[in-house]
Amino acid sequence: MHRILSILLIWLLSNAAPAGAAQWRFVTEDFPPFTYPADAPASETAGVGAAGPFVEVVHAICARLQHQCTITLYPWQRAFRLAEQGQVDGIFTLTPSPQREQMFHISRMLVTSRYSVFAQAESSFVFNQPGDVAGRLVGVYGPSGTSYVLSERLKSVPDVRLHLTTDNRRLLRMLQSGRFGVDGLAVLNQDVAWHLIEEEQLADVREAGEMGPISYGIGLSRKTVSAAQFEAFEQALDAAIADGTVPKILRRHQLEAAF
Repeated sequence: MHRILSILLIWLLSNAAPAGAAQWRFVTEDFPPFTYPADAPASETAGVGAAGPFVEVVHAICARLQHQCTITLYPWQRAFRLAEQGQVDGIFTLTPSPQREQMFHISRMLVTSRYSVFAQAESSFVFNQPGDVAGRLVGVYGPSGTSYVLSERLKSVPDVRLHLTTDNRRLLRMLQSGRFGVDGLAVLNQDVAWHLIEEEQLADVREAGEMGPISYGIGLSRKTVSAAQFEAFEQALDAAIADGTVPKILRRHQLEAAF
């Protein structure tokens, strides 16, 4: 019996976190090519492991800080709710907004992408300015940073209607099938859209024009992470950028750095 207890104690000690090491929990979403499931589709109740460039960056920062960090993938609304309530310590990918600044310490922006307008392949629509979408139904992933930015940019456009969809894959399928009407459009992150168009083989969807740039960073909960801890996180991130660690990750994934 004593031998069994000794073996169990040794196993527990060997698998325990280093003394004094902080343990941070991050959440993210299925948002390729930035983040995606490591091995299985996301589950509403039990998230799965995450992979992708943002995951690699967070792990690199945690290693520098000697923190024990876990990253779990959930549908965005579930992930955001956990972070908003302080049940986890961090969330990404995050676009800044006044409301989010109140809830999270937000890191410097890491990746720059673009919002683009997509239409059905047979449509002749070309997007040049926000007024071009007047009178149309526009699908967008949300509630999310994308839907927030879009609603801000279309404030002065008359008779435009937004349809929120909680999944980018579903959004593109709805556009292709005509669920938004013959004049319907969808607004997505350009990198995400082209990744999914290729993956889902959506031949009847095309890009109709760019709407504008968007950048993404990492948010740390103000409920669980102090200002001093966030400052240390930022310093580790700056060091990982300066020594080439972060740029190398982004180049490998063919993403544009925001810095």
